[in-house]
Formats: sequence, structure tokens, C-alpha cells
Amino acid sequence: MKLKILSSYESLCHETADLIIHYIQSKPQSLICFASGHTPVGVFEVLSRRQQAGDVDFSSCTFLSLDEWIGIDPQDPGSCLSMLQRDCFGPLHLKPQQLQYFDVTAPDLEQECIRINTLIASNNGLDIMLVGVGTNGHIGMNEPGTSFDSIAHISELAEETKTVGQKYFEKATPLSQGITLGLHHLREARLPLVMASGEKKAAIVAQAMQGSATETLPLSVVHLIKQGYILLDEAAASQLKV
Repeated sequence: MKLKILSSYESLCHETADLIIHYIQSKPQSLICFASGHTPVGVFEVLSRRQQAGDVDFSSCTFLSLDEWIGIDPQDPGSCLSMLQRDCFGPLHLKPQQLQYFDVTAPDLEQECIRINTLIASNNGLDIMLVGVGTNGHIGMNEPGTSFDSIAHISELAEETKTVGQKYFEKATPLSQGITLGLHHLREARLPLVMASGEKKAAIVAQAMQGSATETLPLSVVHLIKQGYILLDEAAASQLKV
């Protein structure tokens, strides 16, 4: 993956949005996976403005959410789906038939994984996959120790993820498991994009970038991916030895 360091979070979001728009202009019927959370919100805002300006048309795209908390009502404001609906799917005026996501209310979550894996395989992989990174180096809910060959699966959440995840909820919420796309999906995506912003991500970014690929640090999977970009603002890149 190519490394891009941008001067600010605003510049980071514009650069990331530009890469997404350029790809969709060449392939309007793209299968796209977006992460929820705070990091990509600025990207979604740029995409919405660019859509309103007529620079990009998302109407033929299919959108897939990256992950979801298990045991959380999908209507809870802290659910991954709720965040994506609020921050991305709603502002982009996407139609329900354009959206695919893990149904955590389904009686058989392993079957949900199979359904999502089949969808991705039918497209020969994702076109675009935009992810952030956790302070422990997780991508999606692929926690340390996850196989680089993983596809959609149920994840046992790390203690750090359970703690940090509380910021998305209005009250203390027990978190134990998630359901997530796998690291293989990032490796095979035609345009994988890994974003990190802020000083809190600087240490794990430096550890992953300056070390070698190891499954104890999911972010280090970037060493195995030739296509796509790692996009950082200067704060997230501040501990890199350039």
C-alpha cells in the first residue's frame, strides 16, 4: 500500500474522498464497504457535498457495512448501522435496496457471515473498502490474533475495544462480541483505504508501519497489500521515522 501523509484531518478527508470518487467514476456499479465511527465522518461529509455538486453518482453502487456489535439493538444510536445511517447512508440519500449489512437479530449469525461472504465473492471481492484503526491495531472487529486470511466471522472483543467502544453509547453498555468482515477482504479489495487520524493513533501506526506483518497486530496486514493507500494526518504520522 502507498503511504499518504496529509497536513490535517480536513485534508485527509478530502484526499480519501477524491480516491473514492475517482474509482466510482470509472466503475459506477461498485461494491463498497465503509467503516462507521468517528474517523471517516469527514470523508462522508465531503462525499455528500461532492454528490450535491454533481461530481459523483452513487445510485448504482451497493454499500456494505464493515461490522456490528452483537447483542446491541440495531436501532441503538451506538450501533454501527445507526452511525452509518446517520453519517453516510442518509446524507448520500441511498435507497434501501443499495444497502447490505449484518443482521445481528438473525437467529443464526454464522449463516449471516456466509451470506455476506457470498455477496462479496459474487463480486470477486470488494471494489472499495474504507477502514480505520483502533488504538490496539484492530481493523473492524478483527482483534489482535485474527488470521490475515479471515473472512466474515464472529469476533471476541478485546478488553480495550469493550472500553473504548463505550464512547458510542449514551449509557454503559456491555460489549462482548462483534461480527465483522475479515482481513482477507481488505487484502483482496481493489481499492483498500486505511485511515488514521490524531495523536492517539500515532503509536500503533508507527508500531505497525515500522515492524513486519504479524497477526498479533492486525494493522500490520498493510505490509501484505500492494494496492491501495494508508492515509494519515500529520498527528497520526507523528511517530513514524521518515
